[in-house]
Amino acid sequence: MRTRITEEYIEEKVEAYNVAIEALREHEPMSDGDPKMAKKLREQLANKLDREIYRWLAEHGR
Repeated sequence: MRTRITEEYIEEKVEAYNVAIEALREHEPMSDGDPKMAKKLREQLANKLDREIYRWLAEHGR
């Protein structure tokens, strides 16, 4: 079953991605881990989510 793509759905999906991306970029690393590695991994994941949402928007004519 496909989800009907409405403007509201698009807005909510983009907002959810943006919240996740911001959280990844602003999150403080664990105290017992390698902070540089943790920051690098979170930034890579944030960038991946950013590319994913832009690709999704392009697929849906936005």
